[in-house]
Amino acid sequence: MIGTKSLCSRRGAIVMDYKAKTEDEESKKIFNSFLSTLINDIDFQKRNQEDIAKEIGITPGTFSKNLSGKNQFGFWKLIKLLDILYENDINKKRKMLCAFCSVTTSKKNLRIAMEYANAKGDLLLLKFIVDQEKNSSLAMNREWAYVYELVWQRSSGAIAKQELLDKLEDRKGSKVIKTKEMKILYGILTCYTMCDLETYTSLFEYADVLLPKVDDISDSFIKTAYLGRIKECLSFAYLVQDKLENLRNTCHEILELEDPESCFNLLRASALVYLAESFTFECYDSASKYIKESLEQLEPYYFEREKQRRQEILNTYAFIKLVNKKELDKIKIYHPAEESFLEIIKGNYKNAVTILNDLEKKNGFLTPMQYCYLGIAKNDITLIENAIELFECAGNRFYCKFPKKMVVEFNKNGIIYEGGAI
Repeated sequence: MIGTKSLCSRRGAIVMDYKAKTEDEESKKIFNSFLSTLINDIDFQKRNQEDIAKEIGITPGTFSKNLSGKNQFGFWKLIKLLDILYENDINKKRKMLCAFCSVTTSKKNLRIAMEYANAKGDLLLLKFIVDQEKNSSLAMNREWAYVYELVWQRSSGAIAKQELLDKLEDRKGSKVIKTKEMKILYGILTCYTMCDLETYTSLFEYADVLLPKVDDISDSFIKTAYLGRIKECLSFAYLVQDKLENLRNTCHEILELEDPESCFNLLRASALVYLAESFTFECYDSASKYIKESLEQLEPYYFEREKQRRQEILNTYAFIKLVNKKELDKIKIYHPAEESFLEIIKGNYKNAVTILNDLEKKNGFLTPMQYCYLGIAKNDITLIENAIELFECAGNRFYCKFPKKMVVEFNKNGIIYEGGAI
């Protein structure tokens, strides 16, 4: 006689088996639909399969097996194919890449895809893969999804600066990270948090420990991506610490990173804008040159992080123009703070004060630079000195130069800044 417990157990196993078979059948349907779309688009575009195979770097026989489903596409071969077929249709390429990630049986493909989405700034793709791989049958992929979820949260703004640090510490205590890549990515996230929280001295020490570990990563794409991210953090820290020679050397190292798959445009854009900032108070022509090169890296811009970074770069360009009083006749302002600075240059001090007061009411505070603007607008040296103190407390020696220059002007002329220039 079969016991009730045993019967329930067998019924449960049958249900689970049926569910697995159903999911497998659904996955096969999606996979076949994906392959059919590729074949149809190749035929519609009247392309020769042998020519495509040669272009993406595989034999015609291998390409035929890939299209028939007998063999899996490697991730980078698939990316090259999508680049060929959908060169001018980013939405179709994105859709096809999501479809591929939902059906590929190669776990390595999915790990590479997480960093690919991160490097390109495609947060929707990153979130899609992370959510999928959190339930992966492979522990390694679950671990990667676990860490890349934090990457997505930081990049999307879903988590605040201090909250990310707390979460990093909490996760370190609650789960042992086993793969060397994810241990390093945890370290990179910690570096970014140190930048956000302005703990630059700790960052330099931490990066020194982290950098040698990157050499142990076997995959060249992951290794280069992680190396670039550590150097990006160092570049920012060198900038605010006013270590400009170190900054410029590190930025050029980022620009020289090998990028055969054209994935590191965002990293190069960061390096170029940091170079531009380093010339803010030194040479407008050099700053302007690097800003333009930085913006070129983000053309065309499709993804969330690309759009966000582009906006930040344009705002930096506006600040550089204002500081140097260059090209003000065609300047575009992207932030209320720089709008107040422009009003100061025009001699409209009351307008500047109103803008800054409104900004303080909205955010609950002013940044050190915004206090500096307010001090200029009010001709109040104490506000400028407050800005200097705030910059110095944050370890921001580079941007502290600006309010210090204003104090020198005040001591020399009895007036902080003479507007009415335009």
